[in-house]
Amino acid sequence: MADHHHQPPPPPRRQRRPHELSMAAEERHHGTQTAMAPDDDGRHDRGGWIRPEEKHRSSGVAWALVILCTLVAVGVIVAGATVFAVYLIYKPRMPYLVVSDAQLVRLDYDQGGTIDYLEALVTVMARNTNSRADASFARVDLALRFHGADVARLRAAPFVVASASAAPLRYDVVSKGRALDAGGMRAMDASLKSGVVPLDLLGRARTRWKVGIFASLKFWTRISCRLHFFYPGNGTVMDSDRNTCTSRSP
Repeated sequence: MADHHHQPPPPPRRQRRPHELSMAAEERHHGTQTAMAPDDDGRHDRGGWIRPEEKHRSSGVAWALVILCTLVAVGVIVAGATVFAVYLIYKPRMPYLVVSDAQLVRLDYDQGGTIDYLEALVTVMARNTNSRADASFARVDLALRFHGADVARLRAAPFVVASASAAPLRYDVVSKGRALDAGGMRAMDASLKSGVVPLDLLGRARTRWKVGIFASLKFWTRISCRLHFFYPGNGTVMDSDRNTCTSRSP
């Protein structure tokens, strides 16, 4: 029989008491804080920490944006004040066209619905009420119509009107052989019987003028009105149509 050697059992492990466990936990806690201290003092960017140079750079960008916004605001205020001052000094007004006088000299109309011959005198004034700026008129294109049908065209070459003045455009228009539709024929018959023939004046012109040295303004001025002529008779236009048929700018 073999001999069996029995090893002595290991000594029992000593259990730590509660106060010893608390002291060990505190030692581990203090050790962890001590290990992290160099990272905290070094301000490394691990774990979301911001380096001092990055913080300084962000502050510089913010100040630059503040200065830029301030300059833009000051520029807008200065520009607005300048425009307002120019407006008070020059008080710009739109140049316009106005019919100062008109006369239906002759109207030959046959019962077949054709205007054999029409002659009319129309005086249109181009007015510039700006006291400090000349105004130019270009692409003047007007039309005399009866019941929607063109009877004559009134045009003018470009011209300039001095400040605070007016320039007359005198038209002696002649129209021949203008056929009317059924509605136009009925309207002409009724007009001749009543002794008042209406003619519509429509058209536009391009105006331009300067406001100081800052801006050159351009606008279309449009005219649309009805002129009433005593015909048959002396052919003069009604007094209520003189100086009231004016163009308007948008």
